[in-house]
Amino acid sequence: MGMGLEEALKCVHCGFCLESCPTYVVTRSEIHSPRGRITAVKLGIDSEGLKTCMFCRKCEIACPSGVKYSEIFVNSRKSNPLERSMLRLLEKPSSLALPLKIGMGVETSLPLEYRDQNEDLIIFPGCLTSVISRSSVEKAVKYFKGLGYNVKVINTCCGLAHSHVGENKRAMDIVQKLREEFKGKTVVSLSSNCSAFMKENGLDVYDFPEFVLSKNLPLPKVNEKVTIHYPCHAHVVGIEGYIRKMAEKLGLTIMDSDDPYFECGAGGSQIFFNKQISSDVMSRKKEKVMKSGVNTVISTNPSCTLAFIKMGLKPIHLVDLL
Repeated sequence: MGMGLEEALKCVHCGFCLESCPTYVVTRSEIHSPRGRITAVKLGIDSEGLKTCMFCRKCEIACPSGVKYSEIFVNSRKSNPLERSMLRLLEKPSSLALPLKIGMGVETSLPLEYRDQNEDLIIFPGCLTSVISRSSVEKAVKYFKGLGYNVKVINTCCGLAHSHVGENKRAMDIVQKLREEFKGKTVVSLSSNCSAFMKENGLDVYDFPEFVLSKNLPLPKVNEKVTIHYPCHAHVVGIEGYIRKMAEKLGLTIMDSDDPYFECGAGGSQIFFNKQISSDVMSRKKEKVMKSGVNTVISTNPSCTLAFIKMGLKPIHLVDLL
């Protein structure tokens, strides 16, 4: 029995997952719900629902039976050639700038390449941060160098996007490569979902606000009103709390949105390949954000940042405030 099917059989179809699922919330369709997707796996059906899953994993948090939906999904999802081509681009962020600018209409730049001699701290922007927010990477370098660190920037994919479309072997190959590159170094990730994925796969890394708070690094005071979005995978592994704690330490006035944990709408590759359902989730997310009364959103994950840009909101990373 396959790992995905074995886990699927633990589901008792109680329905607690339904309202936690962004695609069910916007479609009200059982096909696009965790329960519906699990049913398809049990029946061996190549359901459309398996292609629309945003892999936010909020269903895992909601499930009273402790079903590991992510294990079912990554062992059942099959990638297509277009998705595999996109994944290769993510592994080389320098190749992403033009496609993102043309395809998504967002401002892009080439990734920052930087390395000090005898580096003792690695800054890991992930694949998208370097391209859609190079200034955030530059500020991270300046901040850490100002504190006496020798830094190196590594621009690549963590493997999460591969896992999302069922490219598990490639994902684990990337994790192993990173394990070798990170050996003996302190690693600080600027992408919270990358941080979560790497932590879950045994890599010793810090999310940016986690590192700042853990090391009690100095912070300025910032007089600004913001709301906060908590990235999905960071929430699953329990590191999202550092985001708010750092925001509070910065002195920010935090205006709470309606369900700041709700999926942003980017949903892994959905923002590229399932644009209608992605747009519907983004519309729902924007409504929730706007209930905060502000349009400046703390976003520590680049795909979420991309979604907020598409919504017409103002996403900023915590590092942008230093």
